[in-house]
Amino acid sequence: MHNLVWQIAQRYRSTRHTNGFIRFISASSTLGIALGVAILILALSVMNGFEQALKQRLLAVIPHVELEAVSNQLEPWTTKVDALARYPGVVAVAPYIKSHGMLRNGNAVKSVQLRGIDLSAEQEISDFAHYLQSGDLSTLAAEQLVLGSGVASELSLSVGDTVQLMLPRFSEDGRLASYSNRVLTVSAIISIGGQLDYTQAWLDINALARYLDMPEGTAQGLAFRIEQIFAAPAISRQLGEALDDYVYLLDWFRTQGHVYQDIQMVRAILYLVLALVIAVACFNIVATLVMAVREKESDIAILLTMGMRPADLVKTFMLLGWLNGLIGTFFGAIAGVLLAWFIEPIFAFFATSLGKTLLDPSIYFIDFVPSLLLWGDVAITVFIALILSLLATIYPALRASYVDPARVLGQR
Repeated sequence: MHNLVWQIAQRYRSTRHTNGFIRFISASSTLGIALGVAILILALSVMNGFEQALKQRLLAVIPHVELEAVSNQLEPWTTKVDALARYPGVVAVAPYIKSHGMLRNGNAVKSVQLRGIDLSAEQEISDFAHYLQSGDLSTLAAEQLVLGSGVASELSLSVGDTVQLMLPRFSEDGRLASYSNRVLTVSAIISIGGQLDYTQAWLDINALARYLDMPEGTAQGLAFRIEQIFAAPAISRQLGEALDDYVYLLDWFRTQGHVYQDIQMVRAILYLVLALVIAVACFNIVATLVMAVREKESDIAILLTMGMRPADLVKTFMLLGWLNGLIGTFFGAIAGVLLAWFIEPIFAFFATSLGKTLLDPSIYFIDFVPSLLLWGDVAITVFIALILSLLATIYPALRASYVDPARVLGQR
C-alpha cells in the first residue's frame, strides 16, 4: 500500500492535465521555500562570520579584562602581577597607563587615546603586532610612537616621520592649566579595523609616565587576557576582589559588547523573519492541495469505492504536498551552502567593480563580508522547512478523506 501511495502522489504531481493555476501555485511554493532556506543559511553564515571576526580581530587586540586604579596609580603593582597571572582562567597580565592627547603634524591635528605599554608584556595579552601595516614592533623606545592606520592617514604620517604630541596639564583643583609638547617618531603603523585605527596610539609605559609627571615604574592599571572571553564580567569581579586597591572593574563587554549584542540581535531578527518567509511559502502548499483535492474529487471517490483506506488517501495527499517542501528545501540548502562558501569573493568582486569598499572601515572592524558555515545551522534550517511544509499538508489531506463517493459519483 505504501508503494501505491507513492505512485499516486507521483502521478498527480507529474500529470500535465492539472489546472495551470494549480501548477503555478505549486511552483511558487517550491521556489519560495528554496529562496527562504537559501537566504536563511546565507544570513546565519554571515552572522557567524561577523562573530568569528569579532573574536579573532577585535578581541584579539583589546584587553578582555582591565583593573584600573581609582587613584590613577596602582601601587605596588609589580608584586601582584605574578599572583594574578596564576589566577584560574587568566592567560597573561600587562600593566598600562591611559591618557588623552593631541597629535599635530603641520596644520593637521588629531585627538587620540594614548596607551602606555610594556611592549613584551602587551604582546602576551594582545595580538596587535599581527596587524602591523608598516614599521617595526620588535622594540618601542622612549621617543617612539605606534599609530593606528586611520590616525596616520588623517595626519599624513608614515614610519620614520616625527609628530608633535600635546598632553594636558591640570591644576590641583582639576582644571586645565597648560599643556606639554613632545616630539616623537612614528616607529610602526597598525591596521586593525574599525574605530581603533582612528583613535589609538601606543607609547612606552615609562615614557608616558614621565610625560604625565608620574613616578618611574608607575602603572595606572592591569590588563588581562583570559581563556573564556564570555566569562570576562565574572573574572573581572573575582580579580578585583583579589586586590587590596580600589579599582574600576572593566571588561570588553563594556566597550565592545554592543557589537556582539548587535550581531546576536540581527541574527535573531533574521531567523524570525526568514522563518516566517518559509512559513508563508508553505501556506501556498495549503492552497495548492485544497485546489488539487477539489479538482481530483472524482478520482478520490473512485479510489475510495475500490477499497482504498481514508488513512492511505491522507498519506497520498500529504506526500503530494510535501514533495514541494522536499524539493524546495533540497535545492535551497544547496544554494545556501554554495552562497555561504562564495559570498566573500562575490562581495570582493562587487566592491572592486564599484571601485569602493561597501563596508566603511572607519565604522566597522572589517571591510569585507565574512562567512562561517556551520552545519548545525543548515540542519536546523532544513528541519524547520521540512516540518513547516509537512504541517501545511495536514488540513487539505484530511479534507480529501472526507469526500463522499456517493455524492461525487452521483453528480456525474
